[in-house]
Amino acid sequence: MKKKLWTVLLSVICLRLWAGGVDGFEFLNRDINEILYTVSLYRGIAIVGDDTVSGKADFRFAGDDFDSAFDSFLNANRLYVQKDSKLWLVSKVRFENLGNNVIQLDASDLRPALLVEKINRHFMMEISFDSLPETKMSLHVTGKEAADFAGAVVRQLGRDYSLEQKDGRLRIVKAVTERTTISTGREKALVKKTGMNEDRKNLYQVDVQESAAGPVLEELLKIEGREFVFACDSNVKLKRIVFNGKTFEETLSLLLSCASLKTVQIDGIIYVLNDTEMGNTPADTGKIWGRHGMSYGQINSVLPVVENRFGKLNAVVLDGENSFLCFTTENIHKQIEGFLEALDGGKNVSVVTLRYIKTDDLLSHLPPGISSSQIKGGTQDNVFFFTGNSEQLDYLNSQLESLDVPARRLKYDLLVMQYQKTNDMSWDSSLSIRRITPGDFTDASVSLGSVLDLNLDVVSAFGFKFAASLQTAINENRASVFADTTLHGLSGSSIQFKSSNIYRYRDNNIDPETGKPVYTGVTREIASGLKIDVTGWVSGDGMITTKVMASVSRQGADTSSTTGNPPPTSEKVITTEVLCKSGEPIVLSGLVQNESTFIEQRTPGLGKIPGLGWAFRGRKETEEKTEMVIYLVPHWEKMEEAVQETDREFFDRISKKYLGSNAKGGNDASLE
Repeated sequence: MKKKLWTVLLSVICLRLWAGGVDGFEFLNRDINEILYTVSLYRGIAIVGDDTVSGKADFRFAGDDFDSAFDSFLNANRLYVQKDSKLWLVSKVRFENLGNNVIQLDASDLRPALLVEKINRHFMMEISFDSLPETKMSLHVTGKEAADFAGAVVRQLGRDYSLEQKDGRLRIVKAVTERTTISTGREKALVKKTGMNEDRKNLYQVDVQESAAGPVLEELLKIEGREFVFACDSNVKLKRIVFNGKTFEETLSLLLSCASLKTVQIDGIIYVLNDTEMGNTPADTGKIWGRHGMSYGQINSVLPVVENRFGKLNAVVLDGENSFLCFTTENIHKQIEGFLEALDGGKNVSVVTLRYIKTDDLLSHLPPGISSSQIKGGTQDNVFFFTGNSEQLDYLNSQLESLDVPARRLKYDLLVMQYQKTNDMSWDSSLSIRRITPGDFTDASVSLGSVLDLNLDVVSAFGFKFAASLQTAINENRASVFADTTLHGLSGSSIQFKSSNIYRYRDNNIDPETGKPVYTGVTREIASGLKIDVTGWVSGDGMITTKVMASVSRQGADTSSTTGNPPPTSEKVITTEVLCKSGEPIVLSGLVQNESTFIEQRTPGLGKIPGLGWAFRGRKETEEKTEMVIYLVPHWEKMEEAVQETDREFFDRISKKYLGSNAKGGNDASLE
């Protein structure tokens, strides 16, 4: 705000001086744009500065030759002006046409990015660039094309930058790419690209001390953008190597010679080998390096067969590629290629669709003779590609008859009863539990009522007498249904039933001085209730092995406000493992919780009289015992397809028995 007020005040003063006939004014350390605005009012023409004009300056004028004084001001501050009848444009950049399409560029104290942008606007050509330094530069150069001026900027930036031209576009690239590996002690490895030579080849600087050759070579090849494979031990130590300004080929050659290594380039890939494997004897004349591989067979097992066929070869196995490099004549290379094709033939790729399991499940239980490398997953979990010959495919399909089967499903009917006994109630815990017998249906007549509404068929599982006893306990409020549900799961998997209460309280400590609780701001939880974990497994003979772990917990009274301790809890845990048939019940008892209650009643006023007050008081102590009894009935849920298959087998047996051995199964046969 002060700056604007000062500009307005300065403008008014200059106008008054001009109106009064006084030809002179003075600016000391004022913003250049403010000076331009003020003198534009004095001159009566628009004078503005572009985005390159900034900073402060001094301007003094007296007399009647304003144009000469203004030009002196511009020259002193290294500014240029472009004049027309309506506008004077002041800038730190000037493009002047010298004729014959030659242009002269003058620029002073500009950031490189802003200078490149001015070149871009003048020539209307796309010029992109990486991050450029903020150091200002001045440029006075002549040329005809945008590349001439952009190249001049790059030359001033130094060897760390280069100019690339592609598809009519220019790009200034930061040519320095530095990769450094420094470890503890005296080890040091520096590989740095420092620029380009006249042939547009990268130049490198290397400074290595007590470093393995492998990391240094790897950094060099990565910077150059080459594909490579190390087929040798590259842990050879490089003692001390320092050089600068070498091309990639020269740098690679120096490093390889110091490490006693050499390279072979095959199909654009550089392979690094030991120098002793290169074949430097006169007998190796005419031999070349070649690469051979297999799609299906294993090179490690086939290579001895190849050497028995063609003699001892100077071969280097490439780990992880199922291929090897070989140094021999071109004719032998062709024979080896044909020989490997014959050994690797007779295999194809087949699509296999699984019915019930996933490809990952098959990979974890592969049959003998089938390797994981022959199986490649598809777009769906139950589809994969199998690579192998027809015999292997037939073998795999035969094994899938036993592996690709539906998972056995289990169903658990769960009933949890809560029995209670107090000193005011009669307690009857001797409930008879046994399998139902035909006599149960005629032994007595009792209204079962709510028992028949349970999800668990109590009559079928335990018999009529138990159902009647349970109904009586419910009617007399000695028992209540805590949980009645059905759980489903797969054979071998775990199922959990949980019915709990979550109690949240603020954690606190007791202040030893005041005895009052001091809250810490932390909220904690205590879970209490019933938790049942069931794990079942169906064996081949249809028996069900069931492992059950049940726990019941109860939370005590909250005393945290007075003692600072969390509420107490009690827990009872039972674990059992039973082998039974489908439909046979499992009973877990013994989850008992005891609780004592003390109640005192007294007549208001009279009950507080000393001595005599005992006549107006009453006390009642109650002992309550709660027991959770868990009734669990596992069932093996056979698949519908398996049931249908069993029906078809039964129909076929009946057809053959009554219609003869030539009778066909299915819907074509009929029985009368």
